[in-house]
Amino acid sequence: MNAAAGLALQITAVALVAALLVAVIVAAAWGAKGGAGRGGGVDVERALGAATITTYERVSARAEGKAADVCAICLSEYAGGDELVRVVPACGHFFHAECGVDAWLRARQTCPLCRGGL
Repeated sequence: MNAAAGLALQITAVALVAALLVAVIVAAAWGAKGGAGRGGGVDVERALGAATITTYERVSARAEGKAADVCAICLSEYAGGDELVRVVPACGHFFHAECGVDAWLRARQTCPLCRGGL
């Protein structure tokens, strides 16, 4: 192998290593930001902890007459009393616990009613 071919091989190797390094840095930065559709790294499971499951009676008492009468997911009226609802921590909107709002919150990390973040 002559000197010119050796130099070209070294330049190619350095360029490949540099490109790989840039790809690793970009991937790490993307992951730190939460990636596409992940809400900037919000810990969804912690945000949806047991504290966000409560009864309709408690939520409606805190809302002082401004509580919704129907679930925005299924459009059924709340039964009242000890019916369980999921409260979105940031905005206070709530939905029947069994209506599948947890799947929405995990996938989108926004309130389905106001689109506010968790």
